[in-house]
Amino acid sequence: MQLVAVTLVAVAGWVTVSALLPPPVDPGVATVVAVHDVALGSTLTAADVRVERRQADERPAGALDDVRAGVGQVVSGPVLAGEIITSARFRGATQLAGLAPGFVAVSLPVSDGVLLGTLRPADIVSVLAAGTGQPLASAARVLTTELDASGVLTAGAGGQGHLVVAVTPDEARALAVAMGAAGAPGGFLMAVRG
Repeated sequence: MQLVAVTLVAVAGWVTVSALLPPPVDPGVATVVAVHDVALGSTLTAADVRVERRQADERPAGALDDVRAGVGQVVSGPVLAGEIITSARFRGATQLAGLAPGFVAVSLPVSDGVLLGTLRPADIVSVLAAGTGQPLASAARVLTTELDASGVLTAGAGGQGHLVVAVTPDEARALAVAMGAAGAPGGFLMAVRG
């Protein structure tokens, strides 16, 4: 009987102490984040990123866990300080990942900086010929927009910015014909699709 009483007291003491101890701290997962703002089109260096520990549920799909995976990559849009770096933030063949086979990326001159500044990767737009309104691509997926870090139109020749979109090869040919030798001096019109 004494043995049972001692055992019950020991179990009660263990339960009490266990209830008072804080739960173990989850150390998190190694996650690459931006040290400071990085402008669109910049090539990441080791000084631009660092590894922090983040909870698994805070990490978006494609989050990098090693700085070496990001160094040397060109970012496809402005990156903010503290932002988690994902593989989707880089220019290159990965931008077409997830799309049906056969899509190609094309760069289009766009003179409407206001609209260009509102577009984000993954937006769907219809591309129309300036002047005629002829539809050239009905559901082009935005890959990148060329704006500077402050969101201002990056002016190229003729004060145009550029929009990189994924289109079918047939749409790419139609866009090339519409662009012509002069390079579409009026740019293209974009109609954002909902």
